[in-house]
Amino acid sequence: MQKRGEQRRRAIVDAATELFGRHGYRGTGLAVIAEQAGITPSAVIHHFGSKEGLLRAVLDAHDARAAARLSRHVGKGVRGLVDALLDDAEDTQRHMHLSTLHATLQAEHLTAGPGDEVRERFLQRSRILRQAMADVLRGGIDSGEITDCPDPDATAAELLAFQEGALIVWRLDPERTDLRALYETHLRHLIAQTGG
Repeated sequence: MQKRGEQRRRAIVDAATELFGRHGYRGTGLAVIAEQAGITPSAVIHHFGSKEGLLRAVLDAHDARAAARLSRHVGKGVRGLVDALLDDAEDTQRHMHLSTLHATLQAEHLTAGPGDEVRERFLQRSRILRQAMADVLRGGIDSGEITDCPDPDATAAELLAFQEGALIVWRLDPERTDLRALYETHLRHLIAQTGG
């Protein structure tokens, strides 16, 4: 019975991910999510408590997958960071609706006040990612792997800004944009600039 409940929760999260990605969080009602998942709206409420609870579950699933991908490259220096970012590009391409959801939610909540839960979540995620990348860069400087990176924090912010911008370019024109190739070009230039 517990396994069936987990499968149902996963089906609801998958449906919400796709529909939030297509129509935005604000533009998607629980009824259409329930219909796509093959259940009733009350079952969605039973499993997640509210639409906001469902959104938290969708974001939790996204963050858990991202953390698992990154963990495979921990301790591998700058090359590990590059590989992690290339893995991210491939995962983004495989899970188009999830990547669209990420961009849509950030845009929908950019002007929200400081107490907005979704905005704060994205802000903290951004800070954690920038800090993790800056720490890898500092490690590369300490080991001599990187010879020219005067401001690891600024370089990490540039990397994250590139990722966010590349996502938009790719989603606007996926037929003419190879996301992984875009990442490879940017990372190659970055490594050359830092002397890595």
